[in-house]
Amino acid sequence: MSKYISVECDHHEVRLAIGTTGLTGVSIEKVLSGPLTLDENTQPWGTPQASAALKELLQQAGVKTGQVIACVSRNDIELRAITLPMVDTNELPDMVRFAAPRYFANVNDSWPLDFITMPSHLDGSIDCIVGAINPALIQKIDTTVTEAGLTLKHMVLRPMAAAAGAIANHPEWNNATVLFIDLLNDEADVVITERGKSVFMRSFYAPTDPQDPDSVKILAGEVKRTLMSAASQRPGLKVDQIVVWTRDSLAPFAQALSQAVEMPVKMLDPFSMAQRAEVAVAATTQTVGRFAPVMGALQFPSSSDRLIDFVNPRKKVEQKKPIGKYILGAAAAVGLLGACWWWYSSSHSELDQQIKLLKDEVAGDGPVLKTSAKNLADWKKVETFMQGDILWIDELERLSTNAKDSDTTYFGGTTFNLEPRTNTATIVTKFFTKEQDLVPQIQLAYRDEKHNVRGTGLAQSQDKKYPVAADMSITVAAAEVTDPRNVVRKP
Repeated sequence: MSKYISVECDHHEVRLAIGTTGLTGVSIEKVLSGPLTLDENTQPWGTPQASAALKELLQQAGVKTGQVIACVSRNDIELRAITLPMVDTNELPDMVRFAAPRYFANVNDSWPLDFITMPSHLDGSIDCIVGAINPALIQKIDTTVTEAGLTLKHMVLRPMAAAAGAIANHPEWNNATVLFIDLLNDEADVVITERGKSVFMRSFYAPTDPQDPDSVKILAGEVKRTLMSAASQRPGLKVDQIVVWTRDSLAPFAQALSQAVEMPVKMLDPFSMAQRAEVAVAATTQTVGRFAPVMGALQFPSSSDRLIDFVNPRKKVEQKKPIGKYILGAAAAVGLLGACWWWYSSSHSELDQQIKLLKDEVAGDGPVLKTSAKNLADWKKVETFMQGDILWIDELERLSTNAKDSDTTYFGGTTFNLEPRTNTATIVTKFFTKEQDLVPQIQLAYRDEKHNVRGTGLAQSQDKKYPVAADMSITVAAAEVTDPRNVVRKP
């Protein structure tokens, strides 16, 4: 569990609340205040009187050290509403800082700047409330806290802190639009929350006197102006509930305010957030609403998305380089390369050995291959000779045997030829016949599977007895030669 001390002060008094945060939420243990005597226009932070008053309260509470959440007034900071185009959440802090100079005239780069996002009222945009604070004021607050023996941990805006505390104790307001009014003697802090987040803040002059009817009229008029300003900034904004930080003793005042603004007004005692706490309030305390911020600020650990923190402004989260993953990846890559090299070397070494054995086998078969090539060449010559070995006497006998009788046909000159390059045997002859119709019959008589017959010419003969002369070419197929390697030898 973590213990926090929330502190807030003005020229009248110093107020603080002590609480612990755990899994079950925030437990407020003590609420104290001490008088402070300063001029009205004097900034209390950084003064010796504020440090002394804070030390005295810590001594009274029995606290020596701790982490502080400081609450600052709306009048101590610059606050603007900014609308930005939709960007990644991690890029939003840089975008806000880039756009800030257009909205803050008196802010420079040395001013701490923080923001919270609001429910967007335009599609494709992000609405933010951006606050900036003078670093000199932060130094004064840190000095006051440090001199009291404490450590400044967070710095929040007073109206936001009060609203965060109220919403933490009334979860139903997370789904409503609520206007909170904190009456501060002659002033009032106003904050409007929409769906649990602050969207509009304003401080104005408003004397609080339950016996004075004009006091209600002034406050009602300022509330109406606030509603109009908020609606102009956020079109369509409609407040469902007004909450005034006060006690039941101001019930007539709250009722008169409700009638004046024509809206329901609820009174909320800030000490309802610390029902089990030890309360020691100074006699100088004029309005109980002043304690709402210090008690609400203790909700910071669970409500940081609702609060601006000037000590720890939101920043872009730099993505850490996964050095470990890089090392593991590099080691895996080196291991993989080593395994690949081993596989490559071992497999290629085996292949080299196989290639050497094959080369040795080829070299050993060289003489056999040379002899086989010579034998094949010799056989080719023999085969060519045998294919061209035509018995012309047999062909002459066939020519005579298949001829028609001499009364119808007789043969003239005949040539027997063997082409040496291709071993093609050809018989070219000329025959004479009595009728032209006999020519196809004569050619058919010499045509079979081994003889290709082709008529090469047809003319009229001067022999009146055999008036038709025809030329005929007969191609004799080459003789089939059996390869002795394919001969099946008998056992």
